[in-house]
Amino acid sequence: MLPVLCAVAALVFLAGGAWAAMHEQMAIDPRGIALGNALSADPPGPMSIHYNPAGLMHIRGKVLDAGITYPNIKIKARFEQPPNWQEFFGYGPDPVAGTEAETNGAGINIPFSGPASVSILLGPNMGYGWRPPGARWAAGVALYAPFAVGLQWPSNAGTVYDAQYLYQQRIVLSPGIAYKLTDSLSAGISLGIGSAAMGVRMDMRAPNDLVALTGVLGDLTRGLPDILTLGLIPFPLFGGGLDPFESIGRMTAANLQDNLTTSYNVGLLWEPVNWFSAGICYQSESKAKFSGTFQLTYSQRFQNMMNWLVANDLLRIISDALGLPTDGGVPFQRGRATIEFEFPRRVQGGIMLRPIKQVKLLVDANWVNWSSMKANVFEFDQPIQLLKVAYLIGYTGGNQKLILPRYMKDTIHYHFGLELMPLDWLTLRFGYEHRPSSVNPKYRDIMFALPDLTLYSTGVGIRLTRDTNVDLSFSYVKGEDISSRQSDGTTSLLLNTRELTSLIYNPYAGLDVYQETNAVIFSAGITYQF
Repeated sequence: MLPVLCAVAALVFLAGGAWAAMHEQMAIDPRGIALGNALSADPPGPMSIHYNPAGLMHIRGKVLDAGITYPNIKIKARFEQPPNWQEFFGYGPDPVAGTEAETNGAGINIPFSGPASVSILLGPNMGYGWRPPGARWAAGVALYAPFAVGLQWPSNAGTVYDAQYLYQQRIVLSPGIAYKLTDSLSAGISLGIGSAAMGVRMDMRAPNDLVALTGVLGDLTRGLPDILTLGLIPFPLFGGGLDPFESIGRMTAANLQDNLTTSYNVGLLWEPVNWFSAGICYQSESKAKFSGTFQLTYSQRFQNMMNWLVANDLLRIISDALGLPTDGGVPFQRGRATIEFEFPRRVQGGIMLRPIKQVKLLVDANWVNWSSMKANVFEFDQPIQLLKVAYLIGYTGGNQKLILPRYMKDTIHYHFGLELMPLDWLTLRFGYEHRPSSVNPKYRDIMFALPDLTLYSTGVGIRLTRDTNVDLSFSYVKGEDISSRQSDGTTSLLLNTRELTSLIYNPYAGLDVYQETNAVIFSAGITYQF
């Protein structure tokens, strides 16, 4: 029974659904970042392919757009022992209590190279658009990452038992076309053909009363002669048992990929007068089935327990009857895993008002269908010892498949942008948006527990020549502080619950957990008109 929590720990790292809205359209284009991504009614050149493909009709001749973005995300987690904390069958206090950890880098997958850890992460985007003179159509292609996130905790922190290293990303090459239906109404469509990847490295532990009980019984029976049980049950019990506060193994799956994911965007742009426009864009979901190698490395104490389950014929028969592992302790299990994930569909629409020539006001509303993610499904190419143990407390997914509930929430939020042109060659931009979290608090953890976010943005556009423009932007992101406290009952099944038979991994069971999130995003781009 005891390692079931660890089983889920070994796999819960990939619950990308718990990422809130942080990695959704956060850093696509410098102008979009500066204007709070309020661009449905005033899409920017070739990158209209993402925001609203109908905006390709704004292109004149041939346009090349290239940019680069530097996001710096900092998450700090703090762990405290509440006044009413209770020991786990005599084990305590938790050595993690009173400590804190902070992210210090990012994990990424470099196309055609593989996973990497970096202290500075740079994300490029590029677009090319073409509209023949006088044509009622325009075409373009863009390369960018509509979804991406990567975090890395210090490897020697000793307190991070969620993922110490993780990333998830989707990069697309997206061709698009737009057509002017009437003098004021344009339509556009783009196809996203992409590669998606994700990876993780994590240590596991299972602070749980059942785990602690095995350790207590193992200690009490250590050194006792087997004659007390007529040799039928060897001592120490459970091979010595486990310490609920020690790491029992490490999960590594650094390069899981789906090299062909597809999606599409459809947009409409209505421009009846030069001082007003309205736009809307539907972005489809994209389903990915990540596949790659995994390795579960088990601690010596866990191996001792598995050996104890088959220490003699009687225990082997009992273990087999209960569906427990009968292979004995192994130092690791290695094979292939597949993980299903759905990047959700979105609808974003808004208006642009230009009360005078030098001023633009932009407002967008954005809906994201995160509730489509009710669970994550993990499949393995072999029976997993930990999943066999999970069967004892009611898990019905089998020993080669793990199903994790998510029950995420749809989000609706608004984008606001202000663009000023005090000089012919200078444009000033300001943006604001408040993003509610898509995470169900019942399944929050410190890996992806990104909270409600408020974004404050600014930027400038500089016309260097008649054909060349440079855009610079800066965004500050402040996350609402998260408190998962035992004392007031706001615990999570993925974080710190004390529920005895919970099937979900709880590496900080019984502790109060606090989290702070901050980020800054710098972006620069250049546009050249041929």
